[in-house]
Amino acid sequence: MTIKGYFNQNDEPAASLDLISTSIEVLIDTGFAGSLIVPQKVGSGLALNFQGIDEFVTATGHVFLAPSYTIAVNWFGRQLEMPIAVSAEVREALLGNQMLQGCRLTIDYEQRTVQIDTSA
Repeated sequence: MTIKGYFNQNDEPAASLDLISTSIEVLIDTGFAGSLIVPQKVGSGLALNFQGIDEFVTATGHVFLAPSYTIAVNWFGRQLEMPIAVSAEVREALLGNQMLQGCRLTIDYEQRTVQIDTSA
C-alpha cells in the first residue's frame, strides 16, 4: 500500500493524514522520534483521549513537556489508535519515525515526490 505525499508551500515533505473525523497536513520529520505531535490550535479541535504528560526533545536539544493522547488514525487502510502529543512549542503537525516503522519513505527532490510504502 502507498501513501502519496507532496512538497508543501515551504518546500517541505508533507502528507495528508486521515484522523477519521478530519484530515490534517503533517510534515514528515525523521528527526522526531515520536508518532505525531500537533500544535495546540490543531489539537483543540480533535477527539483525543488523554494519556499523560511526556517529555520531548527538539532538533536543537530544547526539552519540553507536552500532554500525550491517543487518536484514531486511518493508516494504510486500517483504523489504529496512535499516540499524539499536543504542544504550543510546535508550529506545524509532525509525523515522526514511530509512524514510519515498517515503511519505506522515499523523498525525491528532483522529481518532487514523497511516498510512504508498506507491504502490509
